[in-house]
Amino acid sequence: MSESKALAILSDPSLVEEKSSISFRFNRRTWTLIGTLSAIAALAGMAFTFVLPKQYVVTRTFIVTSGSNPNDNDTLIRAFQDLMGDEQFAAAIKAKTELPIPVEDVKGMISVDRPPQSATIKVAVRSTDEEDASKVSAQIVPTLDDIINSAQVQLPIENRISGPLVQEYFDRPLRQIEYVPWYVGLLGAGAMAFLLSFVVAAFRQYRRPVIASPRDVGEALDLPVLARIAAVGDGRAANPQDAVLGMLSAVERLGANGPIHRLVIVGPESDVERSKLVLALACSIARNFDQPVAVIDADLENARLTELVGAEREAGLAECLSGDVAVDHAMLRMDEGFTPEFIEGMAPAAGMIRLMPAGVDRGGSLLRMRSNLHQVLGALSGKYVVVVDGPRVPGQVPSTQLLSMADATIVVVTENVTTIRDARFAGNTLRSNTSKPVGAVVMRR
Repeated sequence: MSESKALAILSDPSLVEEKSSISFRFNRRTWTLIGTLSAIAALAGMAFTFVLPKQYVVTRTFIVTSGSNPNDNDTLIRAFQDLMGDEQFAAAIKAKTELPIPVEDVKGMISVDRPPQSATIKVAVRSTDEEDASKVSAQIVPTLDDIINSAQVQLPIENRISGPLVQEYFDRPLRQIEYVPWYVGLLGAGAMAFLLSFVVAAFRQYRRPVIASPRDVGEALDLPVLARIAAVGDGRAANPQDAVLGMLSAVERLGANGPIHRLVIVGPESDVERSKLVLALACSIARNFDQPVAVIDADLENARLTELVGAEREAGLAECLSGDVAVDHAMLRMDEGFTPEFIEGMAPAAGMIRLMPAGVDRGGSLLRMRSNLHQVLGALSGKYVVVVDGPRVPGQVPSTQLLSMADATIVVVTENVTTIRDARFAGNTLRSNTSKPVGAVVMRR
C-alpha cells in the first residue's frame, strides 16, 4: 500500500475495504425496538378501528335479459358492468339525487359484482350516511333505463334491443351495516410496522455491517480473539464476577511472556458497558491477587467511567496532565462513595482500588496526552497495577503514547453493535502504535 493511500485511509475510515460477509442477525436491542414498534402500531391500528365510522350497505340484485340469445345477454351484462363503473354514470346519479358530494365519491360508493356464468348483477352502494346510500341505490335502474333509451331513440325499431333489459330480482334491497373488525387493524398495522422496521434495520445493517461472530472480529481486527464474554450485569450472567472471568483469562494469556503492570482497555467506540467491564476487572484483580489497583479514566472525550462512579466534579487526569493537581491528590478511594451499585457485591477491601477520573477541564488537556501522560503513569509505577479505561481508537483523544506504554492492550468489541469498518480501523491503529501483546475480547449483548 502506498503512503498516500495509507494516509487517505487514516483520514477517512470509510475508505477501508470491507471483505467480511454481512450478517443480518440483529442484537437484542434491535429486536426489542422492532417488537416495541410493532406492538405500538398494532394497538394503534386496533384503536383506530373503533373510531372508524360504520358503513351502510344497500345491495340490489338485477337480472339482465334480452330475448333468447345468451350471447346477447352476456354482452349486455359486461356492458352494464363497465357502464356502472364509469364516471359519467356516477355524474348522472349525482344529477338525479342532487347529493352535495363530488362525482368521484359517488363513483366510489358503487361496486358491481357478477357471479360467474350468471345473468344477474349485484350492485352494492356503501356510504357512511344511510340516506345517501339509499338514494344512490334507488337511482341505479332509472339511470340505466335513461341511458339505454337515449342511446336507442335514433335507431329504427327493428334494430333496438327488445324487452325489459334490467329487472330487480327481489322486492326489497338488502340493507346491512359493516364494521372494520378490531383484529384486522391489530394484525394489519402490526404486520406493516414489523415489516417496515425490519427492512429499515436490515438496510441500516447493510450500509453499516456489524460484528456478528468472533470470526468477524478476527478478520476485521487481524488480532487473536481471547474471550467471548457477557456484558457486566447482563441477565444471562449470574453476577458481575462471572462476567469478568473470561476477561481475567484473556489477561493471563496476554501476560504469558511476563507480568502485566499496565493494562490498557480500548475499543472502536466509547461504551459504558466497556467502562463497567474495566471497573469489574479491577475489582477482580484486587480481590483475587491481593494487589492494589489504580483505575484511570483516560477517555477525555466521553468520560464514561467517571460518570459511572459519579465523579464528574472531581479533579482527575486532565488536571494532572496540565500540572494543576498532583497525581496522588487526584486518586479517589472507591470505598468513599464512588462504588457503583452493580459491583457492590464484589468490591475488594477498603483502599485496594483508587480511581483517577477524567477530570473537569478536559478539553484543554487532549493534546497533553501526547507528551505528559508518561509522567502520570510513572508516578503510579511500583505502587499499583494500573488498569486504564482508554479512549476509542482511533478518536479525538491521542492514544499513541498510552498504547506504547502499556504492558498489554485489550480491544473490546460488542457483538452486533460494533461495525466491521470501525473494528478494522481500530485494529490498524493498535498494530501501528504498539509492539506489546494485543488481543480482542468480544462482548455479547
